[in-house]
Amino acid sequence: SLPGADHYLKPGITFEQLDAVAYAISDNEAARQLNQARADLFRSINKTQNPAA
Repeated sequence: SLPGADHYLKPGITFEQLDAVAYAISDNEAARQLNQARADLFRSINKTQNPAA
């Protein structure tokens, strides 16, 4: 572990808070949520673009 690592965190953020987020869901669930958000993002981008003539 890096000595004084908490010095590099944003004000008001603690390692305890980061741990709570990290352990709230599994890595597989986080990946599933990321992929779903990515798919939703690209779907919304594609809807707003005009098709090429």
